[in-house]
Amino acid sequence: METQTQVMVDTEKNSKLLKGIILGGIIGGALTLLDSSTRNKVKNTAVDFKDSSMDVFSQVKENPGEMKEQMVTRFKDASNTLKEAINEAQHLYQIVNDDVFGKVNEVKGISSDALSTAKEATEEIKEIGSKVADAGSKLTDSPTTTASGTSPSSEIRSVKVNTSGRKSSTY
Repeated sequence: METQTQVMVDTEKNSKLLKGIILGGIIGGALTLLDSSTRNKVKNTAVDFKDSSMDVFSQVKENPGEMKEQMVTRFKDASNTLKEAINEAQHLYQIVNDDVFGKVNEVKGISSDALSTAKEATEEIKEIGSKVADAGSKLTDSPTTTASGTSPSSEIRSVKVNTSGRKSSTY
């Protein structure tokens, strides 16, 4: 029941729209005919159309077979041209499909590979960072002693460089 009401409302809207379009066309046409040059153009066009259609009718009456052949030839030519256009459109579609979309899929694959490689590299960098941090903490947690019984840091502090560039020890 509801769909019938909707269809009726849509039909009424379409009917009103069609009436409005026709009424607007009539009013617009009448207003344009107020100009004399427009009236002359419309009159000349109507006369030309009448003359050309009368010529076609008289040619059909005089040589119906010839006119038929001309029309058949025109339709065949138009049909062949349309077939060629369709074939070219299909060929173009195939090229676009193969080349463009093929390249897009290839780029998607490369992007996926690059992303996975970046993720793997990130994980490896994290592992290396944690190993470096472990090594750093091991160096700072357990000081080693040298043969003289002092730590390397105290030996490094005790070495001075004199102005001549030689090492000298402080006592």
